Amino acid sequence: MDSVRTQLLNSCPLPFSGNSGDIFLKAIMGVVAAHCSIFDDYQWPPDNANEILLNTDASYDFIIIGAGSAGSLVAGQVSNMNIGSVLLVEAGDDPGIDSEVPAFLFLNQNSDIDWNYKTLSSDNSCLGFVNKSCIWSKGKGMGGSSSINAMIYVRGHETDYDTWEELGNPGWKYEDLKKYFSRQEEDFGFSNVIFDKYENKWYEVIDQAWEEIQYTSHKYTGDESLIGTRKAKLVTKNGKRLNTAKVYLKNSKQLHIMKNSYVQKIYFETTTKRAIGVQIKHNNDKIINVKSKKEVILSAGAVATPDLLMRSGIGPKAHLESFGIECLNDLEVGKNLQDHILFPIFLKTNQNDTLSSENIVLFLMQYMLNRSGPFSTIGITDFTGFIDTKYSSDYPDIQFHYTYFTKKDTFTLKSYLEGIGYNHEIIQAIEDINNDHDLVGIYPTLLHPKSRGSILLSDSVSRPIIQTNYLQHPDDMNSLIKAVEFVHKLANTTSFRKFGMDILPLRISSCKTYSFFTRNYWECYIRHLATTIYHPVGTAKMGLKEDKSSVVDHKLLVHGSKNLRVVDASVMPLIPSGNTMAPTLVIAQKAVDILVSKHKFNDEL
Repeated sequence: MDSVRTQLLNSCPLPFSGNSGDIFLKAIMGVVAAHCSIFDDYQWPPDNANEILLNTDASYDFIIIGAGSAGSLVAGQVSNMNIGSVLLVEAGDDPGIDSEVPAFLFLNQNSDIDWNYKTLSSDNSCLGFVNKSCIWSKGKGMGGSSSINAMIYVRGHETDYDTWEELGNPGWKYEDLKKYFSRQEEDFGFSNVIFDKYENKWYEVIDQAWEEIQYTSHKYTGDESLIGTRKAKLVTKNGKRLNTAKVYLKNSKQLHIMKNSYVQKIYFETTTKRAIGVQIKHNNDKIINVKSKKEVILSAGAVATPDLLMRSGIGPKAHLESFGIECLNDLEVGKNLQDHILFPIFLKTNQNDTLSSENIVLFLMQYMLNRSGPFSTIGITDFTGFIDTKYSSDYPDIQFHYTYFTKKDTFTLKSYLEGIGYNHEIIQAIEDINNDHDLVGIYPTLLHPKSRGSILLSDSVSRPIIQTNYLQHPDDMNSLIKAVEFVHKLANTTSFRKFGMDILPLRISSCKTYSFFTRNYWECYIRHLATTIYHPVGTAKMGLKEDKSSVVDHKLLVHGSKNLRVVDASVMPLIPSGNTMAPTLVIAQKAVDILVSKHKFNDEL
């Protein structure tokens, strides 16, 4: 701090002279001190990698692979249950300051805390992206994707979980899981959140438009994916991101953590197929084997979990053998890949709002001083709505998200579009309409895709092939076209017309043969602009052993193996109706109960 003061005085001495200069200097130093205190309420747990690397006979009761949303929760809670020692292995490191600030969520994409996966190029989807390949941002570091996601908390719909149970997974219906949702909502302090009113005029405008076409506004009530609109809760506290590592690792006891350490393989006893340890490669290139006395728990996520299972000999036999890997257990690992895709529809308004660089500085100062203001939120992205395009039930198939960009936005728009991965033509087309208008972005999101993709091995360790097969099933495109029709209805409401809101066409060269807003135009548009909302699931499907497509049972144990569980979004048999952070944490919460029941009470839950 003294060096900052000295640098200011040396570079600009006269303005800081005299009484007024001294007061101004103290004010500046106060702002700097406030910003420096952003980590004061939390210290990341220590890295035990160096001491473990020196131990040639290291062993733990439980080895948990991945310190992401699920893994951090399981590690933190199991370590405090007096059922054994825990090693948590994480490929990344501690997130930096950009991860703390909610408004900077898009700046975390393509950073050192992002795996920055690329999907396999396709002629059917992601056509408006560099190399026709969508970017899949997944968190790499403590907290995993909870360190880079949009922090939106949505439970999903009760039908999601009731269907899980119907697929052969007893104990997974919504009524059984409600206690876990409530438990984590208490952990995040949602019960203490008081919302007096909507803080952004666009919440009210959009709400009123939905009400005009006979949809219910739930305001802030509940967290389920119900037909209608609501402002979703954010996993934040005191204006900062709350990732799961912060919440669940702060008071851990019998826990060691290896950071910057990548698990290359799980080891098994050949005869019993019991998981007995893991091979770990540290960033310093040292490789060690660590033994597991009770269980290996795989929480690396829907991309890395199937990749590691297959590299360890569990997966489709023919695929493994093509890579020279002996197949210990022939299971459909990596199949059943599902993801929510979304795309932007931009509407102009008559507000012509602009944001000067001076205002941005003031907002940043406000955030530095008291963690409030626009930087403490994610704009209107936390406002969401649900519809059933078939108008036949209360089970939604489309979710809507929103963004707002001021006219001639030079601060967020381009970095956001580049972070997503759009190519130059798409970015230029969006910037062109932004030069003339401020923009409200409406993002239809497909909740129940019928298309299924795969995670496949590649020659590059930790870089599997992601074959999305987006829009392969014709029903997926039909649902998204119906969602577009819904946006047209919104555009024709009095609420939107009052603000001069109208859908703006994008000039895309590959779509120029189609008249604007025809079905052919929208299909072309969607194939160019639709991308992931970062919700991949299902690649280690939970289900009955008799179901040849399943990988784990309802206790999350890998079929045909012992002492190996999967605890992350990859076990979801069907993708839930909404943002996947909350249901992923519920899987982890239930897993902890399963582990405690077995290892503390010798009982099968």
